[in-house]
Amino acid sequence: MKMRFIPYIAFTLFGLVSVAEPSREELEAASLLASRATFGMSYDEIVDMAEQGLDEWLNEQLEMDCSLVSHWEDLVFEMDENGELDELRRITGVESDDPFDLHRKFGPFYTYWYMTARYAPDQLCQRVAWALSQILVISTNSVPRTPYSHSTYYDILLRNAFGNYRQMLEDVTYSPQMGFFLSHVNNSRPRPEIKRFPDENYARELMQLFSLGLFELNTDGTAKLDEDGEFIATYDVDDITHLARVMTGLAYDGEHARFNGGWTRSSGDLPMMAFEWHHDSSEKIILGDQTLPAGQRTARDISDALDVIHAHANVGPFLGRQLIQRLVTSNPEPEYVRRVAEAFNDDGSGVRGNLKHVVKTILTDEEARNPSRPERFGKLREPIVRVMNLHRMFPTVVDGEDQRGLSNPFYIPLGWTMFAGNQIPLSAPSVFNFYSPFHSPKGVISEEGMVAPEFQIFDMRAAHRVNNLIWERLREDPRNQDRDGFLAWFDDGIKYSDNEGKELFWHPKMAHDISDYIELADSPSDLVDRLDLVMTHGSLNRSTRSRLLRRIGNINRVDYDNAQDYLRDRVMFAIWYLSTLPDYMIETY
Repeated sequence: MKMRFIPYIAFTLFGLVSVAEPSREELEAASLLASRATFGMSYDEIVDMAEQGLDEWLNEQLEMDCSLVSHWEDLVFEMDENGELDELRRITGVESDDPFDLHRKFGPFYTYWYMTARYAPDQLCQRVAWALSQILVISTNSVPRTPYSHSTYYDILLRNAFGNYRQMLEDVTYSPQMGFFLSHVNNSRPRPEIKRFPDENYARELMQLFSLGLFELNTDGTAKLDEDGEFIATYDVDDITHLARVMTGLAYDGEHARFNGGWTRSSGDLPMMAFEWHHDSSEKIILGDQTLPAGQRTARDISDALDVIHAHANVGPFLGRQLIQRLVTSNPEPEYVRRVAEAFNDDGSGVRGNLKHVVKTILTDEEARNPSRPERFGKLREPIVRVMNLHRMFPTVVDGEDQRGLSNPFYIPLGWTMFAGNQIPLSAPSVFNFYSPFHSPKGVISEEGMVAPEFQIFDMRAAHRVNNLIWERLREDPRNQDRDGFLAWFDDGIKYSDNEGKELFWHPKMAHDISDYIELADSPSDLVDRLDLVMTHGSLNRSTRSRLLRRIGNINRVDYDNAQDYLRDRVMFAIWYLSTLPDYMIETY
């Protein structure tokens, strides 16, 4: 990235070796990488990355096994089996012995997602999977909520995040969640005599959203034009029809599997299976010129069709541009897209679709480190990333945590926070994601021919709601403050009433540990320097810094009875204030 940390070694009179700490520039470079490649890093983690070296950190992350969301779902069933959730059952009225009953009511997917994104060491994999989930979209708003039904799909994205995109497309195609969401499950061969034809939904979106896009692209992501200066369509109605015929014969696997069977408890656990009688075995033509011969079985037809799609010249620039948008900048320069597309086309050993190579190219490209047009560089930090940043930059600790993770892992108080930002994992309103990669707000951005996708969901209402909720998480509340440990406690969870009608909550108690910042708060300048490094990787502008220093300085010792309370309030205010400013919300370089 910007600079590798080279330790300074000095021999003392006693023959000992001292190693210099990372410079400010090295720490800022590490913080910048963390903002793109993780859901956030604490100051200590940023120092560790700088000392390790950015290249080494990145390579280590790329070689890690990805932590699966289903791990936390496994833990819930284990805890229930051990009787650890009996109190939860009692206060919520779930008396059935069936663990699925508890899960259906109290196991939202976003909680498992949070646990993985917050605690997994493979942060790069988690961030890339989150980006992929906004390209290969399903929605919990539609897919049935049964045990593992949502975590199984997200695990596909995690397992393939550093794998091959061709395998990703195959796993998604056979996914029962995708089969349900885009309706190619129980998709039967055509029978014109009774006016029955294959559903074309998945075939269309596979090309439009998951691989090719609507129009042919140059390698640099710019549109190809015909001799009349018009866009050239990547596929037509016939291509959709033929690909839909490929996607016939698939149905849910599992106990009592049958064609036209409905979703059951076990439907989401296994890839869909083929029922050959219902597959269209006639000849098909893919993308206008690739013929699949008659008589092929379902798996062979699907495999051949995906091979043709994956080999199309559009996939590299189409996918690469969107991954750049999710990780680095909304308006990547064409040459940046070209280099990423070329990395997709060939990883240096002749392999196409190697996402590990693509991700590394995106994060280490010269344009990411030193943009050629800074005025067009950057992106709005997604609402959910803002939430996760705070939980990792100022690490959350939980009352009752044990060696497995948390004593009650699945009721993390984030649902309303995510809802406030119009973004809940795997809950986009449609297959088109929370926002379009081509969204261009009216005004200067649109006039300059740029896009800003995240602004499609970040309106004034969302801005106020998220800002207020962040403050509520950090505010002083004498009933909830650990004044000795300087923990900013916040509460949420299951609301219920006791026998006397008193309102109570059942949940893990969570807090942001801000104790290290308390030590800096007596000097507003030192506090802002640290927050600037952690939250904005040294990009805080001078006027913003001056305003923040004045506001912090206005929180005076004379207004407090407790000598330490004002320091804590300075820290909480400074974190909140900075989290609401464009300097933080707009990620630059």
